[in-house]
Amino acid sequence: MNEVINLPQDLAKLKNIKYKSTNYCTFARYTQTNSSHTQLVNVQNHLLTFVKKGYKILHTPYNDFKIDSYETLFLKSGNYTLSNIGLENGIYEAYLFFFDNNFLINLANKYKDIINLNQKDFKSEIFSIKNDNVLKAIFDSFIPHFDENTQILNPIINLKFEEIFLHLLLNNNTAFNGFLKDLFKEFSFDLSELFVYYEKDFLNVLDMANYAKMDIYTFSKEFKKCFGVSPKKWLDEKRMQKAKFLLEFSKKNINEIAIECGFSSIAWFIKRFNEIFKQTPKQYQKSKNLYFLSKN
Repeated sequence: MNEVINLPQDLAKLKNIKYKSTNYCTFARYTQTNSSHTQLVNVQNHLLTFVKKGYKILHTPYNDFKIDSYETLFLKSGNYTLSNIGLENGIYEAYLFFFDNNFLINLANKYKDIINLNQKDFKSEIFSIKNDNVLKAIFDSFIPHFDENTQILNPIINLKFEEIFLHLLLNNNTAFNGFLKDLFKEFSFDLSELFVYYEKDFLNVLDMANYAKMDIYTFSKEFKKCFGVSPKKWLDEKRMQKAKFLLEFSKKNINEIAIECGFSSIAWFIKRFNEIFKQTPKQYQKSKNLYFLSKN
């Protein structure tokens, strides 16, 4: 038996794959010309697989699932799988989209007015979607980015999965809603509590723990189960994204933005911004903000 491949962590070890990663998701295009190839895989993040050419048979502890060309399969994180593939005109081609809880909760918060989790319970570690021309069109729209060897920008990946998410919600896909409900049931917080962390500006992690009525140790542990990162890192990233938005669209100076976003040290804010975005806040502001660009 070959070694276990942990995905998406070990994508670089695979041949014939191109991929792009963001903070919370990874999108990959996989091709194979050898139908005898098998590999034991540990799925670290939730996975959506869309088969473009050929077919895939996924072996799991629950059942075997076959997905043919232009069909989609969702698999919950934490599963170990083996798979066999079939070729079409000598090739197997699939798109893989890995996403974590944070990414999914953020989308659920954005569309909380239309999400439906009030249906009958059923286990949905894995499910497939067949004969959906809209999903086919969404994935086909990714092809130029790979064929032309261009860089897929983070917002494009996020928007494409948001399009998939919204399509399944609006069509009230029973399996997808069951998948979401089953996933959210595992959290210590209910959805309304999770959404508050996106909408409310907390002073620090203690403030977040107090809102949840937990001691800071228990809160940090449970929060990481939901979001996949520590509450401190999550809060810092949220503040940094807000700062980035203000740098691009407001007339405020760097000090004002740092204070508004909850950074107690201006120097630390500048240092961290530079580490993440490879330029200082001032450089970013001058290159992106229309107000400052008009002055040049």
